[in-house]
Amino acid sequence: MIRLANEAEIAQWDDLVLANADGGHIYQSSEWAKVKEYNGWETIYCIYEATAYIVAFVLLRKPVSILGSIYYCPKGPGFFTSYQSNQDSRAHFSEFIYDIKTFLKHYDNQAIVLKVEPELECEDKFEFSKLELIKSSSDLQFKATIFVDLKPSEEAILASFKQKTRYNIGLARRRGVMVESRAMDDAGVDLMYELMAATQSRAKFFLRPKDYFGHYWRALGTAKMANFLVAMHDNDVLGGVFITHFGTKAYYKDGGSFDTKRNLMAPYLLQWEAMQWSKKQGASVYDMVAVPPRAELNNPSHHHYGLYQFKKGFNETTTEFMGCWDLPINIQKFKIWKSQEQNYLKLYAKMKKNLFW
Repeated sequence: MIRLANEAEIAQWDDLVLANADGGHIYQSSEWAKVKEYNGWETIYCIYEATAYIVAFVLLRKPVSILGSIYYCPKGPGFFTSYQSNQDSRAHFSEFIYDIKTFLKHYDNQAIVLKVEPELECEDKFEFSKLELIKSSSDLQFKATIFVDLKPSEEAILASFKQKTRYNIGLARRRGVMVESRAMDDAGVDLMYELMAATQSRAKFFLRPKDYFGHYWRALGTAKMANFLVAMHDNDVLGGVFITHFGTKAYYKDGGSFDTKRNLMAPYLLQWEAMQWSKKQGASVYDMVAVPPRAELNNPSHHHYGLYQFKKGFNETTTEFMGCWDLPINIQKFKIWKSQEQNYLKLYAKMKKNLFW
C-alpha cells in the first residue's frame, strides 16, 4: 500500500529514508526536497508499506503547460540493497509500481508520467520492462560512477590507489599545496562558481545559473551535510570541490579548477582530502559520480572520458546503473509528452536559462 506520510513521519524524514533497504540517498532527503522546491518542484512525501516492510520516498511534481504534470522520484525509490535485487525486493518493487500508478491516478488527474531511477546495477536480472516501465529517452542523473570504499584505514585506502595517483597526491603536498575548508557564504559561492565556470569554458558542459548552485550549497552547508574544500598554493586558488554526505554515503557533488599551476596536481590532493573528511563524517563509501558507461570507457570522444582518466586512479572498477525509467500514468497524454519532450525541454532551458530537472 502507498499513502501520504503523516506529519510525524515528515518530521523524522531523513531517518526513515536512511532506514530504506538501499541505505538512503541524499536526493531523497528532506533537505534536497527543499532545494527542489526552491526550483519550482512540489514535494510529496510518501510511504510504501507491506508486512514488516517500509520504504519512505519523495515524489517531485512539476507542471508542463496545460498537458498536465510530471512526477519524478530522484535516485529512488530505495528498494534494493547493495545495488542488487532479490526475490523479496523484486516482489515489493513490482507491487510498488502497481500501487503507485493507482495512487497517482487518484491523487492527481493531471498526472502524465512518473520517472523512477532506483540504484540497481545494469547487470541485474530484474527486467523493468515487464512492469510497464519504459526506458526514458535520457538519464536524469549520471548512470555510471566509481565508488571508493572508505571502510579500511586511511593507509589502506591510500595504498589501494594507482601508483601514479598516490604519486600525484604526494607531489601536491611536497610542492606546498594546502587544502582548507571554506564557509559557503557569498564569497564561497562566488569562488566555487568561478571555479566551475573556468572548468565549463574548457569542457563545454551546460552550467546552471549561480543562484541554483548557491542555494543548495548554502542549504546543505547549513544542514551540516556538506563541505567546501579549496586547494591553495601561496596565495593562489587552484581548485575546489563541494562534497556532500548522507548517512554512510558521501558524494563528490561539484568541482572546478583554474588553469593556474596545473602542474601541482591539486585535484588529486583535493579528492584525497575529501575522502578523509567523508570518512570522519561516518561515510563508508565515497561516490565519485559521473564516468562514461562501460561501453564508452575507452572512447576519447565521450564527454566524460577525461573524468574517467582522472577518477580511475582512485578505483578502476565502475558501477553502472539501470538509469531512469518512465511509468505512464495517462497513456494518451504520455504519448503526446514523449513526442514533444525534447522540444519542450530545449525551450524550457532557453527561456529559463536552467534545466527543467
